[in-house]
Amino acid sequence: MLQPMDAQRRSGFETLAPVSDRYASLPVGLAFTWSDCLDSVAPGEWYMVAFRSVRRPDADEARLRLYDDWAHDEAMTAKGFVHYFKGPAAADGTCMSFCLWSDRAAARSAAGGPRHAEAASLALEMYARYDLEFLRVTKRAGAAFTFEPYDAAPAPRFAPGFAHS
Repeated sequence: MLQPMDAQRRSGFETLAPVSDRYASLPVGLAFTWSDCLDSVAPGEWYMVAFRSVRRPDADEARLRLYDDWAHDEAMTAKGFVHYFKGPAAADGTCMSFCLWSDRAAARSAAGGPRHAEAASLALEMYARYDLEFLRVTKRAGAAFTFEPYDAAPAPRFAPGFAHS
């Protein structure tokens, strides 16, 4: 039986919301109200899998929601799960959802779960188009969140007072 996510794992990310109806077309760092959770999220680094999609006009919304809920329930019990944001579909069918993980290994392990596999098997039937983005999300003490492609080398960091060229 799946267990509910405990309070420790339920993070300050719960306050995130899309910034507008066109959020799904924006970069992840601009698409959500990240500043709303700055004070409630401790500094850290996470692995994000963002799923951008355009639903087919004939998509079975009830079936899609059911499979997505099953996959979400399964993910919440997985080691390393941090947060899932289920994006609302816009009038034009665009949508962006994402999952935050403690690290890439945890995300990859969870992606092998049976409920996730079942949900993923609906992709061609339900979506006219979809894209996956893999991002490194970082929050430093006293700073905003940063977002960079996961496979890109992290940006160099300089000590205060040291110029960079």
